[in-house]
Amino acid sequence: MAVQNKQIAKHRQAMIVVLFACNLLASLMQSLMNVALDYVATDFYITLSQANWMVLAFTIVTATTITMAAKLLERIGLHKLMTIGFVFSFVGSLLGFFAWNYPVMIVARALQAVCTGLCFPLINEALLTIAPKGKAATLLAVNSGVIGVALAFAPPVSGLIITCVGLRPLFLIPAVIALALIIAGRPAIHNLYMRRKAHIDIPSVALSFVGLACFLYGLNEISHEVFPPLVIMLAGIAILAIFVYRQLHIDEPLLNLMPLRNPVFTVGETLVTLAFMASVYMSLLVPLYLEGAASYSPFIAGCMCIVPILCYAACCFPSGHLLAKHGVWPLVPVGFAIVLIGYVGMYFASAQLLVIVLLACAAIAYAGIGIFFPAAKTCLLYTSPSP
Repeated sequence: MAVQNKQIAKHRQAMIVVLFACNLLASLMQSLMNVALDYVATDFYITLSQANWMVLAFTIVTATTITMAAKLLERIGLHKLMTIGFVFSFVGSLLGFFAWNYPVMIVARALQAVCTGLCFPLINEALLTIAPKGKAATLLAVNSGVIGVALAFAPPVSGLIITCVGLRPLFLIPAVIALALIIAGRPAIHNLYMRRKAHIDIPSVALSFVGLACFLYGLNEISHEVFPPLVIMLAGIAILAIFVYRQLHIDEPLLNLMPLRNPVFTVGETLVTLAFMASVYMSLLVPLYLEGAASYSPFIAGCMCIVPILCYAACCFPSGHLLAKHGVWPLVPVGFAIVLIGYVGMYFASAQLLVIVLLACAAIAYAGIGIFFPAAKTCLLYTSPSP
């Protein structure tokens, strides 16, 4: 239940700005390695599949943290929890800067992931709570646009730093932002919800972490050999099935799956998941294609990704207004159709090494995601239970 507080209303604008900055940091850390994987493989004398664990480890920890976010919010409160996230980001970024080998670099990414796993769910809920009446959809759409802008400029900045001074200095950017948010968040971020001593089911945390790790390990390795990775993937799926079963049969689940019984929520969750998968798919594979198949440097590859990702951001900003005016369904089928057109074009362009055509098709696909993702996310949040 939201806390009624005149002080929060008085300082709403400052809190919104800081929350936007939090998601900017989270999205920056998420995309930090998108143009760096080829360089990581070369720098540490490892395979590209092993270098991909810079992304996979981040994803596993982020997802596990997301499952705990609601319970942690109830126990700790928004202000302290966000501060903890910033500290994890700062420590992880410093560790990445001083990393002396590849395992330490993985640990640094895992620490950064805790912050991202807290920011993504909590900030959406906080913005929905403090939004002025009738402005929630617009505010969430602007938030998605801010994330899109961060995703657009992260690749060229990362590429420039990697090309000029190497991998480790790249970690100084989130370290500085995290430190600034530790300072700025103290007066700006307020507790919005009533606190209670919520139970955190540790076996569920372990099941979530191990299941995701097994599934993603198998998925990452299955292109090299089929049988062992396939077995590990199936084991991961089985463990995640046990996780789901446990959530449905314990008194205080780590992740409340009951909203999935609502058809509207289930459809919305599916659409948001597909949209997120589509954006992650392109943000990883397009830079890898440009650096590997087309032989561009990380900096040039990052610069070439700016326009396509900005198309996502540009379409996010008016999405909230269009949602309020026309509803969610015109945006969803139109957005998906545009994404499909972009993907088909990327398939044929990549086979012919038509880089400019591929980037144009990527821009079309990103625009489609920007059209329906904020709308679907807003409707999803409206149908989900509040903390």
